[in-house]
Parts: sequence; C-alpha cells; structure tokens
Amino acid sequence: MLHIVRQSPFESRVLDECLSLMAPSDSLLLVQDAVIAACVSHSVSRLQTAGVPIYVLAEDLLARGLCPMAGEIVDMAAFVRLVVEQGSPLRW
Repeated sequence: MLHIVRQSPFESRVLDECLSLMAPSDSLLLVQDAVIAACVSHSVSRLQTAGVPIYVLAEDLLARGLCPMAGEIVDMAAFVRLVVEQGSPLRW
C-alpha cells in the first residue's frame, strides 16, 4: 500500500503514526510540507530505519528550496505510476 503524508513533522505527529503502522511491503510518499522530513536529520534517521521505500515529490522540494537527505526524488509522472502500481493510496 502507498501511504501519502502531507504534514510537516514540526506541525504534526502524522508521519510518526504512519511509520509505526506501515507494513514492510508498503511505500511512503512525502508531499507538500511533509518533504521537510526528508531534509532534517531527526526525521531522516526515522525514515531510514522504517525499512520501506521512501519517495519525495520533486515539485514540493523545489517549491520549498530543499534538498533531501533521504528518499528517492520523484516527479508527478512517477507519483501517478506509484498510485497505478499500488492502488488507491492511504492519505495522512
């Protein structure tokens, strides 16, 4: 299952909740303010130990002027492919 997180790790605990409930076969896509999690060390270590594929939306990184330390950067076309491959996502 594809999990999509939108909220900043500084404003919400949604990312932590999502990671705690994910199965090893799941994937995580960070969009909107959640891309910040791929760029700050305390969140990056949590993402790296999750043991699931992590994707970060390029357009949201660019809009915020950020460079990720974790995750694979994907564009909107790859976002659509993830949804097609994994089915209806769970949005957090």
